[in-house]
This record gives sequence, C-alpha cells and structure tokens, in this order.
Amino acid sequence: MVAVNPPTEPPEPAPSRRDRARATRRRIIEAALTRFRGEGYASTTMEMIALDAGVAVQTVYFTFHTKAELLLAALTIAGGGPDAPEDPVDRAWFGRVMAANSGARRLALIVELGNDIYVRTGVLMPAVRAAASVDPSVDAAWLRLVARRREGMRQVIEVFAQRAELRAGLRPSLALDLLFGLHRSETYLAFTHECGWSLERYKAWQFATLAHALLPESIASAALIPDSPELVDLSFTAEIALFR
Repeated sequence: MVAVNPPTEPPEPAPSRRDRARATRRRIIEAALTRFRGEGYASTTMEMIALDAGVAVQTVYFTFHTKAELLLAALTIAGGGPDAPEDPVDRAWFGRVMAANSGARRLALIVELGNDIYVRTGVLMPAVRAAASVDPSVDAAWLRLVARRREGMRQVIEVFAQRAELRAGLRPSLALDLLFGLHRSETYLAFTHECGWSLERYKAWQFATLAHALLPESIASAALIPDSPELVDLSFTAEIALFR
C-alpha cells in the first residue's frame, strides 16, 4: 500500500510593506503612551521611545517627525483605538449617540461612552498641557481637537432642537455651552482623580446634572430612576438614585 501524504496548508503570506509599517507605527505609539503616562512629556525622549518600541530612533523621527506629533497621535489612539477615524464624529460610538430614539437616551450614551474615552485619555492630559505650554504646534493642534469635539456636540444638540427635546426656553447655543463645559476630560479628572469618586458615581452625577439642565423636567425626572429604560444597560444605573 502506498502511503498518501496529507495535504499541507499553504504558507501564510508574508506581511506586506504597508502592514509592517502599520505594525511599527503601532509599536511606537504604544511605547510613547507608556512613557508619556509614566514620565511625562518633558522627561520622555524620542530615544527612549525608540528603545521601548524596538526600532531605530531614525524610524521614530521618520514616522512622526516630532515628539509633539507623536504625542497627539498617542492621544488620538488612546481615545478611539488604533483604527479609529481621527475625527470623533466619524467614530462608531458617536453613531450610536446620534441614532438614539430619545433625548434622555442620547444624553445617557454621551455620558456613558464619552467618559469611557476620558478614562483612556485623561492620564495624558498633564503631558498635553505641559507640551502645549512650550510648543505652539501642540497648542494649535490641541485647540483643533477641542474645536472638533465642540462641533460634534453641536451636531448632537441640533438633533435635540430639531426633535423638540430641549427644555422650554433653552436656546440651542446655551445648551451647547452647558454640554461642552460639563462633559470634558478636565471635569472627569477633577471628580475621579482629585475627589476620589468612582467612575460610575461620576457618570451618574453628570447625567443627572445635564438631564436637569437640558431636558424638560418631566423627562429628566422619569430618566433619573434605577429601572429607567433609558439607563437599564448602562454602568451607572445603580448610582443614579443619589442624584435624583
């Protein structure tokens, strides 16, 4: 009897040049994130990042040109993941917010999903502030990121206004200012890092505060109960009774 060799699996194709470049870029960003979080912006050098990423320092400079550009790339990746669009309004979580079928649910998703981003990016804020104070290019780039965040919030408030979901007499421009001023990484850091609140308690406070500020009182009150259908699958439901 003649032995028949089993068919062999075809070899995995070698990574393309583009795939290798993306993998290198990701390693550099991950190394930079760790260094910026642990040692701050000023104390971190491109040489340190190159060593941690396992690449030549020339590769770091070729990929990102400056430490400031690398910091901003790290901030974007921390906020949305390695494959997320740079503009927040193009990300999947923003689509969930815009597709919500009520103002209370839309606001609850902003609080839930938006603050999850601040958890990932908040630790980088000291580095961003330090860099922006000495590097005009970082300051300008940070202001562009802030402007994009405000534009995304403007689009959300526009939906509230079009569907008559804002409380009576509240102008959309003022509603935007309230959302923009309260829902930000600086507020998240103040309550969770400086006051020691849990993330769930902070989210519950922010939702209650924004609901009373933006929504008709009857809608806000109905949403601020633990078994509210607007909150049932969200992380801060158990804490909401503290802020009714």
